Amino acid sequence: MSKNFKKWVIIAFFVVSALTWLGMQIYQHYYLSTDDAYVNANIVQIAPRVTGKVVRLYVVNNQYVKKNDPLFDIDPEPFQLAVNSAQAELALATAELDNAANTQTRVLALVKKKFLSPQDGDNAIANYKTALAKVEQAKAQLAQADLNLRYTKITAPTSGWVTNVTVREGGIVSENDALFVLISDNEFWVDANFKETELEKVRTTQTATIVADMYPHHSFQGVVESISGGAGTVFSLLPPQNATGNWVKVTQRVPVRVHILNPDPHFPLRIGTSVTVTLNLHSTQDRSTTS
Repeated sequence: MSKNFKKWVIIAFFVVSALTWLGMQIYQHYYLSTDDAYVNANIVQIAPRVTGKVVRLYVVNNQYVKKNDPLFDIDPEPFQLAVNSAQAELALATAELDNAANTQTRVLALVKKKFLSPQDGDNAIANYKTALAKVEQAKAQLAQADLNLRYTKITAPTSGWVTNVTVREGGIVSENDALFVLISDNEFWVDANFKETELEKVRTTQTATIVADMYPHHSFQGVVESISGGAGTVFSLLPPQNATGNWVKVTQRVPVRVHILNPDPHFPLRIGTSVTVTLNLHSTQDRSTTS
């Protein structure tokens, strides 16, 4: 191998290295990327508003449901009996109110003619007000009984996937106890954890390209929605305490929320899955124009 050939090989190596370094500098000027990022969505805890026996279950684990689709039914019989009782109480209170109203009218007429004392008139008015209060109380009890009866039919508050279903037909469920989870499909976002040394470049409304590990050959478009007010470690159950003599400086990561603009039903996203986020530092987009 001639000396000239070796010389050109060395020159070519340095030229390629220089061009690679220059390309990386240009890329870093326009783009910022991280693979410490995860898909997220709104999670709704499904819990009954009344206690009772489950008589019908309409869903299975990981099933997709639409908004207002039935999820499960609680035995309505005891709640229907409560409605019937409240209706009877209201009818009785209404009858007592009518009687008190008629009595008040007669007594006040007699008081006006001096056949009865003013005290008798005051008593009649007080009895009427008491009967009226009983009617209002009976109406409230009936409204609550009707509401409890409606609560026996649990429907989906939003469309999405039900998961971690543990309830079964015949089981007893308690009021406000979460039974399973509904992952809403109305909105997806990515929590991208950028280094604190990179945050100077990050701005809201910057556009982003998102590639999920699940679908390496498909990309989603996004926009930076917000930047967390603190590093992720601050909100952990046991945040680090650095006031010791053994302190070692570690570069922290700050969550950046990137709203996904174009979720695709052909490429369904799963919360907690890994993605790679690349921000375009010189491009912006208002989320409101795409929502």
